[in-house]
Amino acid sequence: MALHNWFIPHKQTHQKAHFLSWEGLLIYVFLFILLQAGFSVVGYTKPGVLGISSSIDQKSIIELTNKEREKKGLAPVVENEALDKAAALKAQNMFSENYWAHFAPSGKTPWDFIIGAGYHFTFAGENLAKNFYKSDEVVSAWMNSQTHRDNLLNSHYKDIGIAVVEGVLNGQKTTLVVQEFATTENITSKPVADVQGKEIEVPTSDFNKPQLLGVLPTQIAVKSLIDPYQITKYASLSVILFMGILLVLDLYVLYKRKVFRISSRHFAHMSLLSISAASILFSTPGSIL
Repeated sequence: MALHNWFIPHKQTHQKAHFLSWEGLLIYVFLFILLQAGFSVVGYTKPGVLGISSSIDQKSIIELTNKEREKKGLAPVVENEALDKAAALKAQNMFSENYWAHFAPSGKTPWDFIIGAGYHFTFAGENLAKNFYKSDEVVSAWMNSQTHRDNLLNSHYKDIGIAVVEGVLNGQKTTLVVQEFATTENITSKPVADVQGKEIEVPTSDFNKPQLLGVLPTQIAVKSLIDPYQITKYASLSVILFMGILLVLDLYVLYKRKVFRISSRHFAHMSLLSISAASILFSTPGSIL
């Protein structure tokens, strides 16, 4: 198999370049599998080397939250010191127990941290986010999710607490954002916590637990050298650009050979490349709970 046939159509059959065939697709898939496997190895052997550096700010999250509430005619929520502490303790616990969920592997509940910070609520809720680059991306992601939006725009809430904490989660530097809402006003007969759109009655016995006296987390000086998302993004765009160049070269070579034709495969390739490029450009590594 001649090397040039990987880049330009075959001279006799005018078959497409091999890098535009299923053979090329297998190579691309294999290379991306190797890339992801390499990230896994680095994350396991050198925790914190991989990661995403963000510029998320606690005050900005609160301001953006209140702007969304204002749009719906809702009263703003007020920053509460105890809820700030609860959010920070929750973030600290996710790092220490290495999990990403509302409920900890050890059995701790979302309201354990609120009660443990000294806030006795009648109605409470929690939104989580990780690995976003900017504050507005976090709030936009919450607003684009039905359950998170309903939580953020809940008229029952009067107070808010926010923690933005960096640490190492699953081998990668991670920025966690914890948003706690609550009120002490008598809204329900029994205390209720909203978790992912489900209202859970909180046992009164949970309010008798001692306060959590853990040391509040600070911004950990974790220097990540490699952003795996950006590398994957640029690698994907490079492959798409490479395939686009080959498609143009394919048309040019066929034109020079006087066998020029535009087939349905050309349209299929260009459509696939355009959709792939758009999805990659507008995607984000962030996730919410």
